[in-house]
Amino acid sequence: MTAPRKTARLKLAELLGPALVGPGLPAQAVYPYRRGDFAGQSPVVAVTSGPIEHVADGFGCTKAAFQLLVFIFVLYADPASGWTEGNAEDTLDEIEAIIAEVTAANSRSEAWTQIKYAAPTQPNPVVIGGVEYLRELITFDVEVKQ
Repeated sequence: MTAPRKTARLKLAELLGPALVGPGLPAQAVYPYRRGDFAGQSPVVAVTSGPIEHVADGFGCTKAAFQLLVFIFVLYADPASGWTEGNAEDTLDEIEAIIAEVTAANSRSEAWTQIKYAAPTQPNPVVIGGVEYLRELITFDVEVKQ
């Protein structure tokens, strides 16, 4: 049995990696799963699974409708290195814009028949391991014919 949500999650992470990570790009890592420890990396993007539903379309076929959750984590500030709150906010905005471009350019793929923003993003701070990060959640609606 295929796992369409897993396939789509891995594909989205695969698309985001080269767009976000590398020389001159804003992120240090893109993970196709949740991470409990970033081992000093920032910014980090995690692509995770959200709710799923399998629906019959009336013609003997089914489709999977589910959400993928993309979390952006950016170190809030580090005075010792000169990383400021402004740097964090600017980087968060840059990463979100790249994610929007990548998903718009790949609204259809071999992994899904449609991917789109499900709702407005949800930015909020979070503390992980005693370190404060700006975090933004992007929720995508994804459909796959089975």
